[in-house]
Order: sequence, then structure tokens, then C-alpha cells
Amino acid sequence: MTDIAELKGIQFFADLTEDELKVVSKITKKKEFQTGETVFKDGDEGESLYIIRKGEVKACKMAPDGELFTLALMKEGEIFGEMSFLDGRLRSATLIPLTDIETLMIERDDFEALVENHPWIVYKLMKNVVFAIHSIVRGMNNRYVEMVNYMWGRKR
Repeated sequence: MTDIAELKGIQFFADLTEDELKVVSKITKKKEFQTGETVFKDGDEGESLYIIRKGEVKACKMAPDGELFTLALMKEGEIFGEMSFLDGRLRSATLIPLTDIETLMIERDDFEALVENHPWIVYKLMKNVVFAIHSIVRGMNNRYVEMVNYMWGRKR
């Protein structure tokens, strides 16, 4: 359980009313990780969504030569773990803190338990997850266009 005051300052929960924050505070847990510690690995099972309260983390994939390739950097206010949280599949990246991080964690089972009695809360939080995923896709699209332009020197 998390203190409501801690949730108020986080953009992910900005749409929620005081009463809704009380409900959500019961399913959020604080979790801290040290610099360099692995939060989870690509291929791990996972059903948790993390919201970064403090610090920075990187999402990585293993390159064919065994080196970790950084896909994205995330900072305070951003989320990670949303893909496995939503679809129940294995983790798609390795997450490693670049600094000591403080997170709030929501387990899928706890979140799904809200559906029947608090559907509006679920809607608001899912909307924020979709916005986060949408930002990732837009960034990937922009990088793809930059890469194509760099490689072929023209627009396709």
C-alpha cells in the first residue's frame, strides 16, 4: 500500500480524484532498485507495471555478440513493464537502473480486481498506459524514418 500523497505528484495518476487515489493506493507497492541491478530480464515472466518515482532506467536487448544494446531510457514519471502487464507474455527487454530508482509497482491481478467495482479507474489508468505505448511507437517511427533517410538519402 502506498500513501496517497505519494501518488498525487505522479503524472500517471494525475487524472484520478482523491477517492480514486485511495483505491489505487491499496494496490500500489513501493519497490527500489540499486544502480546496475537488473529489475527484470528479457524472457522473464512478469505481470507487474512499474512507475518511476525517482531515478533513471534503461531498457536493453542482447545483441548477437552478447553485448546489451540500449533501446530506451526512462526517467521519473515514466512507466515500464507495461507490455507483460497487459498481455501476460514474457518480458521483451532487460531493465537496468542507471541510478538508484524508486518505483511504484502494480500487479496485474490487483489491477484486474478493480474492473468490476471501479471500471472508471481502470479506464483512466489504461488510457495512460496506451498514451505511454503510443509515445514509444511514435519515437520508433521517427527513428525508422531517420534511418531510412540516412541509408538511402531520400524519402520513400
